[in-house]
Amino acid sequence: MGVHRVLIVGARRRKQGLGGFIAQHFHQQGAVICGIVGTSQSSVHEARRYLKAQYGFSTQGYTDLARAIEKSKPTVVVIASPNLYHFEHLQVVAKYKLSCLCEKPLFWKNDKPFDPGEVERLVDRFCKNGKLLQLVTQWPCTLDEFYSVYPGAKKKPLKRFSMLLGPVSTGRQMVVDAMPHVLSMIHTLTGTGSVKNVTQKIEGGERFKIIFNYMHAGGCLEVHVTLVQSLESPRPAGYALDGNLVWRRIVMKNYQMYFAVNSGDLVPVKDPLKKLVGHFLDDLKKGKPTDRKRLIASMTDLNTIVEKFKL
Repeated sequence: MGVHRVLIVGARRRKQGLGGFIAQHFHQQGAVICGIVGTSQSSVHEARRYLKAQYGFSTQGYTDLARAIEKSKPTVVVIASPNLYHFEHLQVVAKYKLSCLCEKPLFWKNDKPFDPGEVERLVDRFCKNGKLLQLVTQWPCTLDEFYSVYPGAKKKPLKRFSMLLGPVSTGRQMVVDAMPHVLSMIHTLTGTGSVKNVTQKIEGGERFKIIFNYMHAGGCLEVHVTLVQSLESPRPAGYALDGNLVWRRIVMKNYQMYFAVNSGDLVPVKDPLKKLVGHFLDDLKKGKPTDRKRLIASMTDLNTIVEKFKL
């Protein structure tokens, strides 16, 4: 396949949206941004103007996904809309038999009980069509830099994983928004398994600690997650593997990311979102299939944690 044509759903940046950044990275890596989809003509106009001013390319705008697909003829759809709209958008993308890069979580329905069968049926539509479906969970793309600082951590069986994140949202939605990042790291480090023994602690205000065990083929991983509401960018974030700690630092002027490490040094980190888009394009080129098991686990594990979370 030649140059990919990419349609972005949710290209306008509101609060912590990544649609504009994802569009930039696809554009810089040779794809054509063939259109964007927004909720209204005004939001579409604003997003088109932003992309032109910030990244130097123009594209068409739409307010209906099906019409956008029919008019712009994409090969890939990026879903960067709020997660409450993901399910309906994914259904449309599956109908048109297109590959998809979807913001995490895959979808969420606050008003309905979790249905494992619904998740499986949705993922199976992409598998049956032979199309690639992946999530925008970029933290695993920082592990190369982590292991360059702590090479010994890669050689030992992992016993404990800790992570701090600062989502904009509050309460249960904070868990829905942030925990997929934690789970993506766990699945990369241990493979898929099951969440057990979830406990939580309210540390004050919109700050929570969630602790659980992750049972996997290699044993048991103890997981500690701290979530603290953060309205200002850059938001606090970091993680540790068996006490080997990295804190994220961002220089906002050029949005350069660094890790502050145990030694006190600052280690440059390549943009993980850019790396994720590159990996997605490579996987498309190689014909990599959708990782059905991991996508289903990402939803099942998230639901287990959310069900145990109490305000």
